[in-house]
Amino acid sequence: MPTRALSTAGESAVVDALGRNREPAWRARQIQAAVWQPFVDGFEGMRQLPAALRTALAAEFEFSTLTVDTEMPADSGLTLKLLCRLADGQTIETVAMETPGRDDSRRRSTVCVSSQVGCAVGCPFCATGHMGLRRNCSPAEIVDQVRAAGTALHRRGLGPVTHIVYMGMGEPLANVAATLESLTVLTRDAGISARRITVSTSGVAPAIAQLAAADLPVTLAVSLHAATDALRDRLVPINRTYPLGVVLDAASRYAERSGRRISFEWCLIGGVNDSIEQAEGLRDLARRTQAHINVIPMNRIDGSPWGPPEPEVARRFLAALQGARVTVRDTRGGDADAACGQLRADLEARRILRPDGTLSPPRVPARA
Repeated sequence: MPTRALSTAGESAVVDALGRNREPAWRARQIQAAVWQPFVDGFEGMRQLPAALRTALAAEFEFSTLTVDTEMPADSGLTLKLLCRLADGQTIETVAMETPGRDDSRRRSTVCVSSQVGCAVGCPFCATGHMGLRRNCSPAEIVDQVRAAGTALHRRGLGPVTHIVYMGMGEPLANVAATLESLTVLTRDAGISARRITVSTSGVAPAIAQLAAADLPVTLAVSLHAATDALRDRLVPINRTYPLGVVLDAASRYAERSGRRISFEWCLIGGVNDSIEQAEGLRDLARRTQAHINVIPMNRIDGSPWGPPEPEVARRFLAALQGARVTVRDTRGGDADAACGQLRADLEARRILRPDGTLSPPRVPARA
């Protein structure tokens, strides 16, 4: 049985395996290059290697730590949600988004990766949080999502992958060791610039310091969602451990060390955080930290009493942000439940969020 994941094994481990098979060390470069080719789906696809070596490598390394059970297209095929099955049977979701070039911008292919199976943070407006936390993803399971998405995009005549966001299932900085190792692999081996990678966090302040110490100048996105501790305690429960002041201090130190502007993510929920007072508080926080604001109208999720605000309310909220740097995020993938806040493994038994904030027992969807 294979004992190591090829994508994170490192060159020295591959060179050692080559030595045991009496093959020259320079073949390690061939293998590492093939790992990132979207049209290579296994060792048999590495036709530049001798057949005996391909067999030996397959016995020692896992070509990928996951398989894609389902591809769900959305947005006329420009968005793909992948249901990925891990070796222990757990499932995670990965989203690949192609954005065609325009006169003022280049095309991009962005992959949104999951860092955990489920999530322990428990934000009530997020479908993933209703699952609870099953386990962390390994570094290879994070990296291999990018590879799988690149292959899926290539098959449809899209890609290659240009950007990565850690905004899928889970809290990346609650799995900080795997997140940091996967970032190292993606920037070193996949050739993705750190400046094209965004790591989102609900506010794990000590891990923000660890990310800063890694000297990988990725963009840090803080899932803010409220401008006061009282409301954020309700929307982002980790705020009770790391309140706004602590999180913003850690984020500001990250920005200073990395030289990268931080961003604030704001899921705009009708009747909850869409008031003028919250907008003005958000604007002031962004000015103080020189942050960019990403406003994301809430996507509908099963059983939630919440949803996006009325258009006029949203317009007033955005108008109150005048003077700050603001982007209203495109809600991609909604028709495949792949938009922000909607990710939840399709094979999971679903739970309903009651109006009082409690969860119902799991209900298993009817099988055809």
